[in-house]
Amino acid sequence: MVNAILTLTETGGTVATTVINTEYDIYINETPLGAFSPKKVQIDFSAQTVNEIVIVRLYHRINPTGDKEKKDELAFDGVQEPVLKNIELEPNRYGVQVSIERIAGGSKTYDWCVFYKV
Repeated sequence: MVNAILTLTETGGTVATTVINTEYDIYINETPLGAFSPKKVQIDFSAQTVNEIVIVRLYHRINPTGDKEKKDELAFDGVQEPVLKNIELEPNRYGVQVSIERIAGGSKTYDWCVFYKV
């Protein structure tokens, strides 16, 4: 029983920044079934070169009828070392979103995964 309490759920995928100045969803949970505890999103920047600049944004909805509001914004400029970056998430009830936008450089793909507890 104790081991089950510590179990996290994971999902992931790949996002491509094909169009410059366009925000792409990495992870989004629009309407959780109840309070849930997302832990972190990991993003792999190994494909990024010196030419790319991307912005990763975190949004939360704190009101069931409201919009998601920007909570944080991080810029990643050029080659990243280490290549895996963690975006810390917080418990949430009404929705969370992590997005990425390329503002310079070429189209790249970014693998990502998210860990959460429901």
